Amino acid sequence: MRQRLLYVLVILGLLVNSAAVSAQVKVVATFSILADLAAQVGGDLVSVGAIVPMGGDPHSWEPTPREARMIAGADVIFCNGLGLDTWVERLIDSAASAAVPIITLSDGLPALPYGDDHHHEQDHDHGSYDPHMWLDVTFTMEYVRRIADILGEIDPGNGAYYQSRAAAYIEKLAELDAWLLETAAEIPQANRRIITYHNTFSYFAKRYGFSVESYLVLNPDREPSVKDMVELTKLLSAHPRRAMFTEPQAGIGIRYAEAAVKEVGGRLFTLYTDTLTEDIPTYIEMMRWNGKSLLEALQ
Repeated sequence: MRQRLLYVLVILGLLVNSAAVSAQVKVVATFSILADLAAQVGGDLVSVGAIVPMGGDPHSWEPTPREARMIAGADVIFCNGLGLDTWVERLIDSAASAAVPIITLSDGLPALPYGDDHHHEQDHDHGSYDPHMWLDVTFTMEYVRRIADILGEIDPGNGAYYQSRAAAYIEKLAELDAWLLETAAEIPQANRRIITYHNTFSYFAKRYGFSVESYLVLNPDREPSVKDMVELTKLLSAHPRRAMFTEPQAGIGIRYAEAAVKEVGGRLFTLYTDTLTEDIPTYIEMMRWNGKSLLEALQ
């Protein structure tokens, strides 16, 4: 009798757990950073997947049938916009999931144009604006607010839960923003010059008091010209710390960055921009890594 009762309780527990899982809001984000933000807001009430996995590059991602299957049955898709992840619309069409709402988190926010004061290729695949808004933590706070509002619309019975989690997370982001400002202040003004292979730092530089001296390409999978490399080595030679920054998903660009710093006796540092990794699995950890790397490289 006791064994039969135990069996019944186990089955009931499995059924309850299964019902809870099936009741989760199914969220798909175009890349890992947005997926982390959605998970921070949604907690146990959402299941979150990223189309571009950790370590992948959303700029050059080519969707496959795996991603089409991922979005099947999704309640919402969060994308960044500004030319970064426009491929999501093709993915939606191929998956015949036109009814799935696509929320562009950057909509209506003040985007920075790619300026003419930095070297860049003209025949790039991006739009006219820098899409990397999340590198300014204050914009990330706005992303979080929007995610909470949308989840509340999809799941109104738990709207207060999403708003509460968003508010708690925004407090952590405010602390992060203050820390980044303090960290930047420890670096001499003359040294706050970021030389990088791929231009992602307009928003970061504006918020935290840096300048972006040069970048070789907008697309990190594109090879620079000989002229580009000559210009880069001149800039590195004139930099007070001869420091250059690259990214985990730099692709073919890493060997050009390595060659440039070797030429001038400089150092190469990693900043996280477009992706999380298993070693840096959250947005807050990513931004703290970046602050520490900049301090080490430029102080």
